[in-house]
Amino acid sequence: MFYMNMKHRAVFLLALLIPLFFSCGSNTSKSNHPLTVHIKYDEPINGYQVDGELFPFSEHSEIGQVVLRFTSITGGQDFVYTNVGESEVGYPENPAKFTGYNICEYIFADENARFNDGDTLVFRYNTEPGILKDSPLYYYAEFQFFDVDFDGVDEFLVSDYYRGKGGNNYTVYEIGSEGLELKSFTPFNLITNSTVFDAERRVITNEVHDGVFASEYTAYEIAPDGNTASELSHKEERHN
Repeated sequence: MFYMNMKHRAVFLLALLIPLFFSCGSNTSKSNHPLTVHIKYDEPINGYQVDGELFPFSEHSEIGQVVLRFTSITGGQDFVYTNVGESEVGYPENPAKFTGYNICEYIFADENARFNDGDTLVFRYNTEPGILKDSPLYYYAEFQFFDVDFDGVDEFLVSDYYRGKGGNNYTVYEIGSEGLELKSFTPFNLITNSTVFDAERRVITNEVHDGVFASEYTAYEIAPDGNTASELSHKEERHN
């Protein structure tokens, strides 16, 4: 999937928002627009000011869709991330979902917490390691810049905040001159907090859990350009 530049993306999003949120049953205000919460991060992240809009599926929902704008303060490439108009992987009838630590902390703060149309929330970028302390991927961060393919350039990773046995699952994008481009081939489509990155050997080892009692470990060597990978080894383990 290829992401357009900020100007064209904004026009495209306007055409998508209203029919999308009518179809998924989100709350709407009297002016018939999606429940919209403005968000911004309290400090620059990796050289970007980050703000945008969250569209919760309801006033008490910790999931929704999002538009995040990344504006470089160092002369770098501006870009936009959004899942508006996309479908959940494997379930084309369902809208794609976005959630994260900041959203859950807000909406689960107490039983009276709710999103109000037009709210502005200030998020903190949380770099704490969480339960998988050896992972270089921030457990509580909604997104991260990290060089997953060892080419010397950071990719853009989006967390699903799954919090499973292997932590969270990550979607990987290249940051290009025209925006974000999905990096969807294996092993980059299987990145979690349990993934091991060996930059010296250019090897990624993914752990995939098969239920509670079994895991599969597959190691891949990444080509110097980061655009291809070859499988080096595979093993299965049973856990008592």
